[in-house]
Amino acid sequence: MPEDGGEYKCIAENAAGKAECVCKVLVEDASSTKTSRPTEKKTKKTKTTLPPVLPTESEATVKKKPAPKTPPKAAAPPQITQFPEDRKVRAGESVELFAKVVGTAPITCTWMKFRKQIEENEYIKIENAENSSKLTISSTRQEHCGCYTLVVENKLGSRQAQVNLTVVDKPDPPAGTPCASDIRSSSLTLSWYGSSYDGGSAVQSYTVEIWNSVDNKWTDLTTCRSTSFNVQDLQADREYKFRVRAANVYGISEPSQESELVKVGEKQEELKEDEVELSDDEGKETEVNYRTVTINTEQKVSDVYNIEERLGSGKFGQVFRLVEKKTGKVWAGKFFKAYSAKEKENIRDEISIMNCLHHPKLVQCVDAFEEKANIVMVLEM
Repeated sequence: MPEDGGEYKCIAENAAGKAECVCKVLVEDASSTKTSRPTEKKTKKTKTTLPPVLPTESEATVKKKPAPKTPPKAAAPPQITQFPEDRKVRAGESVELFAKVVGTAPITCTWMKFRKQIEENEYIKIENAENSSKLTISSTRQEHCGCYTLVVENKLGSRQAQVNLTVVDKPDPPAGTPCASDIRSSSLTLSWYGSSYDGGSAVQSYTVEIWNSVDNKWTDLTTCRSTSFNVQDLQADREYKFRVRAANVYGISEPSQESELVKVGEKQEELKEDEVELSDDEGKETEVNYRTVTINTEQKVSDVYNIEERLGSGKFGQVFRLVEKKTGKVWAGKFFKAYSAKEKENIRDEISIMNCLHHPKLVQCVDAFEEKANIVMVLEM
């Protein structure tokens, strides 16, 4: 319409400033379309008071410095970042020995005991992951106690970690057969050996049980701390047998073997006195050659002796039957755990003391060896 003609202005404004533009609209009459010129629209250039927009510092930095690429990891030998801890468990319980490792893959983890690689069986399971290793024993027993070594290896090196596992339980029965001596008219002296395995805890007491041919049943006689007891008030009209149980904080053992039948009375007393006199005379004629032991650090115990079955174990370590290669003589090898300098020095002191204790009724030390992780004393059986 003609009335729509005129000047139009557009204004844009914000906190930073404003801008405007102006244009004119001319509307011609329809009757003059033949001679009219086309509609002219004049537009002025936009005027603005906005300041120029500059790039922010962060935007400028991104454009100038692209994000750096992550450099590849350098190859590294294995490291044990979490060492397995020493454990003490009751017999029959399960136990886990766990370690964390890092280093360049592939990493090989191997569990060892007494320098032999441990193989999985119905009780032992080994789980190796990229950065960890776990050894699980489902039902611990006496033979599971000892020192375990984890060996971690890759192409750049190896590392080791050691852990001690102690399995505690009631002790084994006292070893051997109780022996009656010094038999008199109504008394005798009963002696016995200690347990071959103390259950990982010191034996605190022994319970002596008695059986006689009249009552024909076992009853408790006494509880004592030593390995001998003087039995009183016995009757000459019956025969007796004895057996012994050992006890520690974890329980009481099964009974030992039964002693031989014994009967008190004057006849036995006189016979025993004659035997003692004969024994004393024989002892005077017998000369014992004692050894002064020097610890052998040049050889291993296995170089001189054949190591056979285990005879017992306890807090100190383990005892094995040894057979001397040259003579075939049988000895007992006491293997001490010795990881620190202090532990080794204490064992050396014990060997020095035994060198001074030369007596027919005392067990003699005949040889000794010092190795990296243990010291071995060779003793009379």
